[in-house]
Amino acid sequence: MSIYLSIVIPLYNEEESVSDLIDSVLSACCRFDQDYEIILVDDGSEDKTWELIEVAAQSCRHLTGIKLSTNCGQTSAMVAGITYSSGEIIVTMDGDLQNDPNDVPKLLSKIEEGYDIVSGWRRDRKDHFSRVLPSKVANWIISRTTGVKLHDYGCSLKAYRSECIKTIEAYGEMHRFFPALASMTGAKVTELPVNHYPRRSGVSKYGFERIFKVLADILSINLIIRFSSMPLKGFSILAIPFFLITFFFLFAGGCSSVLDWTSGKSSFFVFTGFLSFMASVHLLVLGILGELVVNTSDLSFTEMPEVTKKNLNGSTGKNLWN
Repeated sequence: MSIYLSIVIPLYNEEESVSDLIDSVLSACCRFDQDYEIILVDDGSEDKTWELIEVAAQSCRHLTGIKLSTNCGQTSAMVAGITYSSGEIIVTMDGDLQNDPNDVPKLLSKIEEGYDIVSGWRRDRKDHFSRVLPSKVANWIISRTTGVKLHDYGCSLKAYRSECIKTIEAYGEMHRFFPALASMTGAKVTELPVNHYPRRSGVSKYGFERIFKVLADILSINLIIRFSSMPLKGFSILAIPFFLITFFFLFAGGCSSVLDWTSGKSSFFVFTGFLSFMASVHLLVLGILGELVVNTSDLSFTEMPEVTKKNLNGSTGKNLWN
């Protein structure tokens, strides 16, 4: 029997919750009338997380464990689980028991309505204000800049058709951007309110530095979505502020030299302007190289007329629940 559903759960130092997690997911899955698999990805844990996964996997045929040799981050762990999954539908969720496995049927029902990606929305989120506020700001920025409007990009509880998610290459903190990236291929995306619980044990593995990673990924994702087919335009826009800085400092250096504003230290303005100019030139060169890559890829595609675009919305869902 082919596997219809794969549940992918990344874990990092979750020895206190992994046993309860497995029990809760298996309990929610007991109503399945089609085959499923649960993939637990140990993201280089330093505690007994992997040992507990091994013990559980020996007594449950639905359970598979993947161990990463080092801590690679949530996105890499999630991608590893997705890569090795076999299901037609892939559901991802956190391993800290804050997501509710009983919400999975609701996500699958939405998939059966014809959607390709269903994102969970923690409308009543049970986290500290210091985590909720930056998340709300990030969600607003992502929705405004990518054009895919979701209330909660950071919720790991999501359901995907496998053909939508397996082709996406992700890094950094980009697992939260999967819906926006998939929308580039025409995938239909929606969201659904889901339960959210306070963390029962352990502590969050993500600190303040994650904010900077997310901001960097927001810039990257917008370049990918808006300018993947015309990279020169995207890098030219990024170069504009550096050109303006160049003109400002060169003008300030000229005025300083003529009017003796800084007692002969006009070289500082000139040097800073030169650095800004070089930065803008480097961005333009990257844009030109990107154009060459895109044009070469387009040429290769035109030489393969047998390749056709697959309609992501054409497949029909299966009734997974009794």
